[in-house]
Amino acid sequence: MTNDPISPADAREAVRAVAAHGNQCAAARALAVSRGWIQRRLKAAEAMGITAEGEVDPTRIPRLDAPAGGVARYLLTAAQSATRVHPEFWRNLTAFADHVDARIMVARLRYNHSRQQAASEKTNGAPASGDWYAPEVLPYLADHRVEIAPGLIWAGDFNVIPTAGNPLSGLDSFGGLASVVIPHTQIALRSVATHKADPVKINYTTGAVTLANYIQRTAGKKAEFHHAFGALLVEVDAAGDWFCRQINADASGAFYDLDRHATGGEVTGGHQPEAFTAGDLHGEAADPEVLAGVWGAGGLVDTLRPRAQVFHDVLNFGRRSHHLSLEDRLRFHALATESVEGEIAATAGVLCAVARPWAGSFVVKANHDEHFDRWIREADWRSDPVNAVFYLEAAAKWARAKRDGEDFDLAEWALKRAGAPEGVTFLRRDESLSFAGVDHSGHGDLGPNGARGTAANIARTGRKTVIGHGHGANIVQGAMQVGVSCRLDMGYNRGPSNWSHSHALTYPNGKRVLLTQRGRKWRAAA
Repeated sequence: MTNDPISPADAREAVRAVAAHGNQCAAARALAVSRGWIQRRLKAAEAMGITAEGEVDPTRIPRLDAPAGGVARYLLTAAQSATRVHPEFWRNLTAFADHVDARIMVARLRYNHSRQQAASEKTNGAPASGDWYAPEVLPYLADHRVEIAPGLIWAGDFNVIPTAGNPLSGLDSFGGLASVVIPHTQIALRSVATHKADPVKINYTTGAVTLANYIQRTAGKKAEFHHAFGALLVEVDAAGDWFCRQINADASGAFYDLDRHATGGEVTGGHQPEAFTAGDLHGEAADPEVLAGVWGAGGLVDTLRPRAQVFHDVLNFGRRSHHLSLEDRLRFHALATESVEGEIAATAGVLCAVARPWAGSFVVKANHDEHFDRWIREADWRSDPVNAVFYLEAAAKWARAKRDGEDFDLAEWALKRAGAPEGVTFLRRDESLSFAGVDHSGHGDLGPNGARGTAANIARTGRKTVIGHGHGANIVQGAMQVGVSCRLDMGYNRGPSNWSHSHALTYPNGKRVLLTQRGRKWRAAA
């Protein structure tokens, strides 16, 4: 955009160039720009209080205007120094940008693997060290910081070294309450705990348009393995609501976005995702706005028609959970909502609403399902007259199955007894479920060697996976974690929370994307 506001980064660069080279003409020659370019930025620097010796407020960020009645789209990515672009990915990305009317914004990453002590600052002209950048990206450079939409910052001035194992480390509070996009060669995502009155904060990285080009030592080899040909697609609607989706190409440079496929420089539509993984449902606590946006008329599932759906924590088992406080039990009693059988019937109704006859439905075994088993093992039915009859029926069924060595799932039995669709498949612990080479069988509560599960320790198993359980969205190398489909305040998550209404799609080529809802909206619409 030619009318973009002058960023503090550009103003700062002009001030430093003049200070370094003595006058405006010499600075313009050094940066290979016009003297007018220097003068405009010096004027902006004066207004911002920027001098060669420092500035009063280095955190100021210009803001892009919201689209007037339509949708603004941006493709944010990175280019590494002294490295060529992936030709087919670049071809497909530019074709896709034309197809969806998106602006490409490229941040440069300095990584000099032959001269490790090279200066880390970016410049508009040829860097003093002699590094160069692929000519294809030069018209799209965006090495500045800008607020793309209310609460979303593009930090194009960042230069996180490409070999960083966790490129979002230490950046939780950066940007304040705003979500931040950091240019980097690895695709990562981290949801950050915020006050419940504040919008969810999610920090993102982008992937890169350049080829893998790393020092041939341990750090470089690890970075090479996690290098992603990618970009972050940002959509902003007229209301200022924004939506981010990962663009992640395969080795050929082809990629998917929702039902679109970019390959050979062309974009086609009507492609079905292999699987949709919903944020943890939690049965009767499912958020009505999420249900409407994903499974209601014109919702995500009926629009994209994934071949399979995967559900986590379908049963909340909140009415008799061992986590219940005395206050919870008093409230349930006063509201006459103590019936476990009633909760199971409500959960079966949710499953009926979200299942589709044209898509396989899979329920992953999860810790909340097992709260039901624990209740059967440990509760005393004599002290719970509301649930006594159902408890005894379920306990008898469970005990006979255990005695006879049957493959018996208590949650499956109870939910199908209550009317859940017969076609829904309930997985057992450690049962395999894979789509396009991505494991979907684990809930995420069980980590390696008996540890509690996290996206980080599950990523270390080396298997590409989609998990739930954490309730906050995350991408850590090969592990992708969905959020929730339930209310964001469940009572027991007191204090700051990183929960989000985030879901995952798995594409036919094994690449994945996280989608985060805002109310009923899951993407920007005019």
